[in-house]
Amino acid sequence: MPKIITKDDVQALAIGGTILGGGGGGGTANGLREGYLALELGKVELWSPEEANPDWKVITSAALGAPTQPGETKPMHFIRAAQLLRDIGVEFHGVIAAENGGRNSFGGWLIAAALGLPVVDTPGDGRAHPTALMGSMGLHKTRYDSVKVGVTEGSEVVSYGSLQTTGAAIRAQAGYMKALIAMARDPVPVSYTLEHGAPGAIKLAINLGYKYMEAGEDPDKRVEASTEFLDGEFICKAKIVEKTIEAKGGFDVGLMTLSDGEEEWELSYVNEYMTLEKDGERLATFPDLMTTFNEKGEPVTSALLEKGETIYLVNVPKEKIPVGDGNKYADAFVPIEAALGKPIIEYLKGYLKG
Repeated sequence: MPKIITKDDVQALAIGGTILGGGGGGGTANGLREGYLALELGKVELWSPEEANPDWKVITSAALGAPTQPGETKPMHFIRAAQLLRDIGVEFHGVIAAENGGRNSFGGWLIAAALGLPVVDTPGDGRAHPTALMGSMGLHKTRYDSVKVGVTEGSEVVSYGSLQTTGAAIRAQAGYMKALIAMARDPVPVSYTLEHGAPGAIKLAINLGYKYMEAGEDPDKRVEASTEFLDGEFICKAKIVEKTIEAKGGFDVGLMTLSDGEEEWELSYVNEYMTLEKDGERLATFPDLMTTFNEKGEPVTSALLEKGETIYLVNVPKEKIPVGDGNKYADAFVPIEAALGKPIIEYLKGYLKG
């Protein structure tokens, strides 16, 4: 039987999703808002990978754009995006999230509650990522005709073409409107998501959130519980002594320098944390999960951190979290390298499929 989502599950997922967001994927507060709103609209059923019909076609729902430029996008716009897909003749039976994230773990919930559809626990990725292509489970390596709908206040875009061109169209919409775009896209059979997505990643985030909550109010215990649950590594508790951030091409791009005494770390991000370096040595590279907590031990995204804050930094190797196939091809990282100005592909040799 599918899991009927409760308010406690919403809280757990908002927390666990933010941790697995790795700096992106939306903040906890936005996730709580959308999760609770979905429960107000109707029942939310989370279908496990084993329960879902492999022949169901599922669409992906996500917010796309620079988190520092939320714009006027409203919850109704996600529902409108799915309705537009139906209006143009796209058939689908359920929804999946594009990724984990404080907000994006709830991808599809508003649509599911409003339209009476199942949420299938086979998201495109088990962590957050900066581009639609990265959440598309390697579809760009198949003969797939993509269709994406992007909606915000005052703008509705329907795009047909390749994964790359349709993703670029919605990214351009986000940049022009200076808004996080409500997007519905690319129906695929559940069977495809089972093989190329991140089955069970939403349940993982919920369980992580409950483990975090069980740790109580002590910041050190919260971070420790989260790190142990994910089998990650505590890197440091340090002060942000420098931070740059620029909204560029629909991304938040920047660097943070962390300092603890004589030790310093550099953390780069394109929405999500991309690289971690110390003394010129690369310690972690996306899709490794670099994730941050504020001084209260609360998970926090890159966009919300400020110079002068003290934060906890944890890294979880990519092999220890579910990662969708969209993050396993070199061409997916080309625009990220261009935006960031740092190499990524060369650090992923042996991991990438091509």
